[in-house]
Amino acid sequence: MANDGNWDSTTYSQKMKEGQNELFELQNQLNDIMVKFVLRTLRVYQSTRPEPLRPGEITLLVNNELKNVMYDLQAQANLDSLAKVAKEAWAKEQKQ
Repeated sequence: MANDGNWDSTTYSQKMKEGQNELFELQNQLNDIMVKFVLRTLRVYQSTRPEPLRPGEITLLVNNELKNVMYDLQAQANLDSLAKVAKEAWAKEQKQ
């Protein structure tokens, strides 16, 4: 918003361009976290057997774990919790 209360599309466009780097970094962080979920699963499965996991098993485990994580993230209770935390973080950020 411009100071006069009107929509400032130029400033908005500039902020969106500036935010691309932040978005890229956040996506990388999210990918790193998803990899950690998958590695945890692979370690658990590997610990239950003496022979190494086969490539097909790894693929199946990776796909299942990612689907499970995404399902859990989209659960309404989790969405409600994230919304609450985001609102609190936004309010705190606006005070600074």
